[in-house]
Amino acid sequence: MKKLYILFFILITSTLTAQNSEMISYKLDDLVSLDVPKNFVESDTIVDGVEIHQIRFKTKTFNFIVQKVLFENEDQKESLSRLPYDYTSLIDEYNRVIARMRYRVPYYLKSKTLVEKEGFTGYNLKFANDLETPTYEAEFYLLNKNLYTFFYASDTQFNNDVKTELFNSVKINTKQDISQYLGKPPKYRYGYVLATYFFLSLFVIWVIIISIKIYRKKRGKSSIFHE
Repeated sequence: MKKLYILFFILITSTLTAQNSEMISYKLDDLVSLDVPKNFVESDTIVDGVEIHQIRFKTKTFNFIVQKVLFENEDQKESLSRLPYDYTSLIDEYNRVIARMRYRVPYYLKSKTLVEKEGFTGYNLKFANDLETPTYEAEFYLLNKNLYTFFYASDTQFNNDVKTELFNSVKINTKQDISQYLGKPPKYRYGYVLATYFFLSLFVIWVIIISIKIYRKKRGKSSIFHE
């Protein structure tokens, strides 16, 4: 699996400021939709080979960003997929995401809570500053081969009601074919690789034997494999 790169947002001047509270429902893709202001910013980029689709907007009191990060190449063979294959491996993968997030977010992790949305498992993370004031909250879900992450941040006026409303506006389209367990267990992957090399070795041996027979026939000699 590619190394995961999550771009935690920085408050940059290019982010548009929402001038009014009117929100519209917007489809991030076929799987996820959410409420955004009319003047949000949307972009696509590739960082170190990882595809990232992003939506962001801010007001005078908070910033909000959504990121869709490709977790595994679309052309990866299913038999060799390192994506989660059961609940335990999903939580293990989430813990690795949380570890990276703790390293990158400039606040300390106050709590982490398993959450569910439309029957899919995710995590909610709450961060605080040195005064234990809430400053940053994130929620993420792995759906098929993409990690969807939603960030809310406010250094001065963290509004829990606004944050909750934004997170609750996120909808997962259950009419689509969605799974959180597209991977294969390590034993299955190792067995697949060993079986592939075994049959490849047999093929190589067969080619060598046929080549020797053809060569000896052309030389007018009897094959050493002829009984």
